[in-house]
Amino acid sequence: MKQYDHVFGVDVSKKTVDITHVINQEFTHRQFSNDEAGMEQLMDWLKELKLDFDTTLFCMEATGLYCFPLTRFLAAHSIDIWIEHAVQIKKATALTRGKNDKVDSLRIAVYATKNLDRLRLWKPMNTTLEKIRHMASLRDRLVETKKKLLTPIQEFEDIGNHSMAKLLTKTIKSSLTAIDKDLKNIESKIIDIVNEDENLKLLYKLITSVVGIGFVTAINLLIHTNGFTMMKDARKLACYCGVAPFEYSSGSSVRGKTKVHYMANKKLKCNLHMASLVAVKLDADLKAYYERKVAEGKNKMSVLNAVKNKLLARVVAVVNKQQEYVKKSA
Repeated sequence: MKQYDHVFGVDVSKKTVDITHVINQEFTHRQFSNDEAGMEQLMDWLKELKLDFDTTLFCMEATGLYCFPLTRFLAAHSIDIWIEHAVQIKKATALTRGKNDKVDSLRIAVYATKNLDRLRLWKPMNTTLEKIRHMASLRDRLVETKKKLLTPIQEFEDIGNHSMAKLLTKTIKSSLTAIDKDLKNIESKIIDIVNEDENLKLLYKLITSVVGIGFVTAINLLIHTNGFTMMKDARKLACYCGVAPFEYSSGSSVRGKTKVHYMANKKLKCNLHMASLVAVKLDADLKAYYERKVAEGKNKMSVLNAVKNKLLARVVAVVNKQQEYVKKSA
């Protein structure tokens, strides 16, 4: 495990970054604006500290776009970056009282120094994948908007007020049409971007060769694995997606139900659920497996979870072997 002489904990907000420096159990705090001017001031501070960038680590929570100025600055100077899940840090520092940006940066710094065994260095996303990620996020927002528009209509249908449901549907018809048109346009552009990159084009072809894995699941797998450069192990990917079951037990008399962990990528977990429903209908082997297990009395959701694991195993296999999945007829 790499040793770091200097560890920095960072709390990132829209306008500022609070940074706490840890060395020899001493803490120093600074605040900078979250822009290029702030990054220049940060560089002045790092020069004052006379540290070696090779043994320097910056740890922060994932905050989406707000992280961009700092991660771009650190990556440009080859400084190691650790972007940790907020839940992990919160869980490890649950007994700490008080909250503000300065305190949060200290918590993150302390977490980083005590948990270096959990370190997973952040890598800049492929520029093409970065474009795809932003397009996919836009698609998600449109899907959510459409869902919110349709929800009250469905509620009126459920209570039998069909006339009001019909009126609302007619009123927002043009909006729904526009959203559907934009969704198709975004999906088309995402595919165009994928096809511009030979590696992503191949990966997409390989992933979607697995029965049940469609456009949305494939794109999200590419985004969240950074084009499968971060995870090429089926078990680790299953854990990340929240579909790997773990046993919870104590001694011989107290046993908990085997279940998946709550700290998971909920988007991929949802995508894989939909993929599993398609797979047990269209894939001969998975259909037979599902029907056999259900007939044995297994819980349907547990069996579907097993199917999700099998789908991920197939995805990882085709990526690692660089060969398309061979389908079997139903």
